[in-house]
Amino acid sequence: MAVEGCLMITETVLYLAAFFSGLITAITVGISRESFGGDCILFGEVAWCNQTAFAFTQLGSNGVCGFSVGLDIIVAFYALVCCVYHVAVFFKWTKERRWIMLPAIIINAVCLALLFIDSCILSIGFNRFCGSLTSGTDTKVTVCSADLSGQNWNRPPSCKADQKVDHTAYSGGNWFGFLTTAQGASWFGVLFWLVLLISITIRRIRDRPVLDPSSDKAPIASNVAI
Repeated sequence: MAVEGCLMITETVLYLAAFFSGLITAITVGISRESFGGDCILFGEVAWCNQTAFAFTQLGSNGVCGFSVGLDIIVAFYALVCCVYHVAVFFKWTKERRWIMLPAIIINAVCLALLFIDSCILSIGFNRFCGSLTSGTDTKVTVCSADLSGQNWNRPPSCKADQKVDHTAYSGGNWFGFLTTAQGASWFGVLFWLVLLISITIRRIRDRPVLDPSSDKAPIASNVAI
């Protein structure tokens, strides 16, 4: 029972942490998109016109940012529901329904897989965008950092028409800080869901004799007092 209680408490804390990590990822990705007029800069590319000015040659797909925001909101809501359920069981406001552990394992595995894909998309898309900012014969920028937030993100007069992609006015904002935070929160979320999956799987294996009447370790019905 001590092990069971420790696992339940651990899962409760991890579900709460997973909720916040998903919420932070969704918010930071959403804010970074709003800073660019609703456009997603993940996988976007720029070309330097000279040593001080650049223009977008390719914008990222809004579906990429939309997938990340939508997925993290859904997963965060699911984590919050699970956290509330665990708290209710812990304080005995409701009985624990052990039969839901198997569906929970499947759902948690799906969440883990989708969040891993989401984290890879965020990291690869961010690195590709940063790579375009630090590459090119005309640029003096060697490191992608928060200092680039103050750059002019709109078409400069010195750029040729064929070097740019038309877009609305961009403010930029603290895009580097927001997307860096989004990546970190997303990868922490993957870690939380991995540990959660391991924990609930251990509890399911420990409870198998009770849940599976065909098991050799299952209690004999005739010995149970009615």
